[in-house]
Amino acid sequence: MNKTIIAIYGRQAEGKSTTIKLAYEFLISRYPNAIFNPIVDFSGDILSTVELNGIRIGFESQGDPSSRIITQDTLRKLADKDFNIEMGGCDIIICATRTEGQTVKKVDEIASKFGYHTIWISSFWSPTLNEQVLNEKAANNILDIIISLIIGQI
Repeated sequence: MNKTIIAIYGRQAEGKSTTIKLAYEFLISRYPNAIFNPIVDFSGDILSTVELNGIRIGFESQGDPSSRIITQDTLRKLADKDFNIEMGGCDIIICATRTEGQTVKKVDEIASKFGYHTIWISSFWSPTLNEQVLNEKAANNILDIIISLIIGQI
């Protein structure tokens, strides 16, 4: 299996975090036998892992420039088992980033250092269409990619 970071990028308030949280919820609903670490909740965001058929999947929904992805090095915590035994060693990491800057550089740094491929996906956003439906579609898209990675299609 190709270790992969799926980075959901976009501007502020475009549904990145909501999409990641929905993908997490959908994964747990679809695979009730998955083993998941409790959600670490900071203002409605998640930092968690799920193990599905021996594959560890990490979720980090904070992706703003001054958020814990930078201040607490959470991508490293998800990638590096030696750094964080409870959460590290993820085969797949789903995270939020902005379109440029510190968070994008952090994804590139972790991918390079720990041998991850990177898939960049923009958030599904429209100023006039139903935000909830777009977030749900994007979350299901992420699940499809996760499953394709697990079964070796990608």
